[in-house]
Amino acid sequence: MPMRRVEMSAMRLLLLCVAFICLSVLTSGADVVQPDCEKLKSVRCSLNSPPVCANNGQTYSSACGFCSVKRSTNSLMYVVKNGAC
Repeated sequence: MPMRRVEMSAMRLLLLCVAFICLSVLTSGADVVQPDCEKLKSVRCSLNSPPVCANNGQTYSSACGFCSVKRSTNSLMYVVKNGAC
């Protein structure tokens, strides 16, 4: 019987770890605000804006540049983090 309890405790610990990892993955990037590409449609892109990293692994010079590419490719791109990838 004691061995069964150890197995159950190990299984619970494993499930808890998996749940924590899944939660971490789902919430990573949750603090990244997506650029309003509709507003940036009529704006000339500035060279002074910080870069952004998109879900395709590419670093764009700014949110404006990101939106420009997103519009021209008509893709479901999104920003995963502020700054370079």
